[in-house]
Amino acid sequence: MFVKSGKCALLILVHLYIVLSLKPIDGLRILGIFPQTFRSHFTMNERLMRGLAARGHRVDVYSHYPLKEPMENYTDHSIRTLNITTYLNNLHYERMLEWLGIVDMSLVLSQLGNPVCELMEQPVLKKLIDDPPSDPPYDVVITQPYTASCYLAFGRRLNIPLVTVETLSSTDWTYASMGNPRNLAIVPSVYGGQASPMTFVERLKNFFMTYYVEYGYYYFVRNQNALVKKYFGEDYPPVSELMKDVDLMLINYNHMLNGIKPLTPAIVPVGGLHIAEANNKLSERTQKFLDQSESGFVYFSFGSMVRIETFPKPMLEMFYNAFRKIAPTRVLWKIVKPEELPTGLPDNVLTETWLPQMEVLKHKNIRAFITHGGLMGTMEAIYNAVPMIGFPLFSDQYMNVDLYKRKGVAIKLEWSNITRESFEFALFEVLNNPLYKKEAKKLSLSFRDVPMSPMDTAAYWIEFVARNGKKSLRSPLVDMPWWQASLLDVYAAFLVVTIVALYTVKVIVRLLIILVTKVKSYFNKTKRD
Repeated sequence: MFVKSGKCALLILVHLYIVLSLKPIDGLRILGIFPQTFRSHFTMNERLMRGLAARGHRVDVYSHYPLKEPMENYTDHSIRTLNITTYLNNLHYERMLEWLGIVDMSLVLSQLGNPVCELMEQPVLKKLIDDPPSDPPYDVVITQPYTASCYLAFGRRLNIPLVTVETLSSTDWTYASMGNPRNLAIVPSVYGGQASPMTFVERLKNFFMTYYVEYGYYYFVRNQNALVKKYFGEDYPPVSELMKDVDLMLINYNHMLNGIKPLTPAIVPVGGLHIAEANNKLSERTQKFLDQSESGFVYFSFGSMVRIETFPKPMLEMFYNAFRKIAPTRVLWKIVKPEELPTGLPDNVLTETWLPQMEVLKHKNIRAFITHGGLMGTMEAIYNAVPMIGFPLFSDQYMNVDLYKRKGVAIKLEWSNITRESFEFALFEVLNNPLYKKEAKKLSLSFRDVPMSPMDTAAYWIEFVARNGKKSLRSPLVDMPWWQASLLDVYAAFLVVTIVALYTVKVIVRLLIILVTKVKSYFNKTKRD
């Protein structure tokens, strides 16, 4: 009885300690700079900053997407320009093909990196650099650099803890700069197209792809050095050094979804941070369409960039024919300009120019999600236990879809060899095989099974670095030369010792042979005499 009481008291004390330790520190002033133009990615950043504001912190947010309604403690500073937002719902089929499966870091950085750095030419950002607030000053700066690492200079400019947000499960080039150990046998490249566990051929491909992307990034990101010096000053170091200034990195990663991998304490998983209880209502027309889908419905969306209506007519008609065959099951299709679709849209299909995705995915009648495999959308699908058909197009989407395929919750289709038969098979398979839904439910439960919500986790560690200062979570590997981090000096020492030992043994053996030979010769001579 006494033991049980002792255990109970101990549990209460531990619980009390955790609750007290999670209490936020008062009145942080937080700067958020989110220069990337991807609307879906900003969802995670907005969710983070809104959560911090709700906790009583004062946040200033520089982005392309101001809040639709004002929020206490949340101040918007728009950096939106006409030319930089042309990707939003404007990626035509021909341009999509140019980017299909591409991992050319020169192209990626020239298109999505350097132009984003040049946004610092805007007066609102110039003023922030030249004359940052001082009453009170900022306590923490949070940014999502992705391919625009030039923004990491704000941490050094303000001399405060620097936090970055990765809307992907991670990027290949951030591991080294964070001093994070990695094992390429189990940690796949984000751009490699395959998930773990990997075959020998896949591990071979993963090895080359990881270092190709990493060194490609470090090589071409040097073009941003001049922009850093232009906007911050000639005394600023190269971008490769600024990347080492990151004190905390929040990654959109969950080990039950994305696999097991080693992480330094400075890299904190907050997978699903962007997921919130839906608060955007469906239109009356859409709500009625879904509610009356007695045989269920399929949701079809390629995110906020790709314009499906610009696809070739034969491909669109392939979709039409497949959708007719699954009637009375309905299809909700996100199309930016429905008027550009070919005529003959099936009666069981409804198109909408915009949809609150979480409201759609949590609807009781949903049966499947046709997606391009973006991490944000697929996480929302898993959260709501929705099976998927994946058409990966860019970046990490190949790995994401491959991962969900291996977990039994998705069917993967490739643009290079898609046919009417393969698409119809995938559609009928995911709708009629109960195993996909069963596995999706299991994975959803695992995804949700975390000790703290992603928002609470993110807030705790941001407040932690604010309390404990810069470099409080810094890995010693950050400051080590690569040859020390790889233990090459230790291996070299072992090699030298081994060589010396072998040489010593060789000398001793040779001396013994000479000695034995001389002794033998002496006795032979004595015997003859």
